[in-house]
Amino acid sequence: MLITSALIGIVACNILYLSWQSQANPRGQTENSDVLFQLAAFNTFSSGQYAGTMNYSELEKHGDFGIGTFDGLDGEMIALDGVFYQIPSSGVPCQADPAQTTPYATITYFNIDYSFNVSSLNYSNLKAFLDRHLSNDTIYAIKIHGKFEQAQTRSPEKQSQPYPNINDALKTQHLFNLTGVSATAVGFYFPSNMDGVDYVGYHLHLITDDHAAGGHLLDCVIRNATLEVDAIKSYNLILP
Repeated sequence: MLITSALIGIVACNILYLSWQSQANPRGQTENSDVLFQLAAFNTFSSGQYAGTMNYSELEKHGDFGIGTFDGLDGEMIALDGVFYQIPSSGVPCQADPAQTTPYATITYFNIDYSFNVSSLNYSNLKAFLDRHLSNDTIYAIKIHGKFEQAQTRSPEKQSQPYPNINDALKTQHLFNLTGVSATAVGFYFPSNMDGVDYVGYHLHLITDDHAAGGHLLDCVIRNATLEVDAIKSYNLILP
């Protein structure tokens, strides 16, 4: 009887522990914290390799935050709080279908390492502010949420084969000038020693809080916002 009771107690403790682990590690966040998952090197992708090689149902297993695109360079992708959005050339976001594919994406599980309150900054001022507070030899995930006096974004039209290089493809981009919006910008900083592997410097995509507009961020003026940064400690590059 004592042995049986002890075994019941051990099993109960194990179930409780496994339940706690499941709650503490949703979708593997702890295991993948501070790990950047990248599909395709940027210089290969930007040469015209726009055919999708991974579907979004697989991509979402590697992070809840990030940026990328869709098969054929069909607009911009932004992942925020585990939801993946497509911002096509119309500039109107929609939730990505898990069956859609991507030729290029960078994602991570976002965890805050640094937080700042910022105000009255244009895009150049914002980048200078980050340069002063961050190391120039580390990859960072960056999230900015707040009020934007203005923001200029873009999104390209879907390309047809044979695919052009990125400079020619972006001649089809549609520009959007947003004013007085509440929005979140999502993206990454890559140091200069990773040139070609990814886009060096700051690369951000934006989506408004009402999900009515967004795209690749070209310029902005921030009225006031919370700026959060996650230092990346590990980097996984997948070559399709």
